[in-house]
Amino acid sequence: MNKIVNFEDSIFILEMRIRMIRDTLLLDAEPELFLERTLDDICFTDDRMRILLAQLQENHRLIDREELLEQFADTEERFSQALREMLEHDGNISIREIPPIQEKIRAFLDSSLERRRIAATLSPLGASVNGIPIVSTDELTELLKAF
Repeated sequence: MNKIVNFEDSIFILEMRIRMIRDTLLLDAEPELFLERTLDDICFTDDRMRILLAQLQENHRLIDREELLEQFADTEERFSQALREMLEHDGNISIREIPPIQEKIRAFLDSSLERRRIAATLSPLGASVNGIPIVSTDELTELLKAF
């Protein structure tokens, strides 16, 4: 069964979650109240970024695929930055004294960097040589079906 995925809205929601993670680090919050939830948000965001990239990889015929991959990469960059900030943060919600959590955040950071690498290597449908658009065999077959 084909399902419709609204990639733009999904990316937007993940952007908001990442912003919330970053804002939580900036505020003077009680760690007992927010550290666990912040870690859950990071885990959730990491998992959804993984799923979203897989869906983008599977959908070669998306009209705005190149733009969506760019938005995804930008979101992934912000997620990586939030993870780096968490590793370096000295405020109330700090993981500097908790090595197991530091290792987990580093693993999420490695995953994030790998997803950005994968997104960058996906060949966009709008590729061109000297400004002339390249049409793949699949695209040409689709276009010629009407004739």
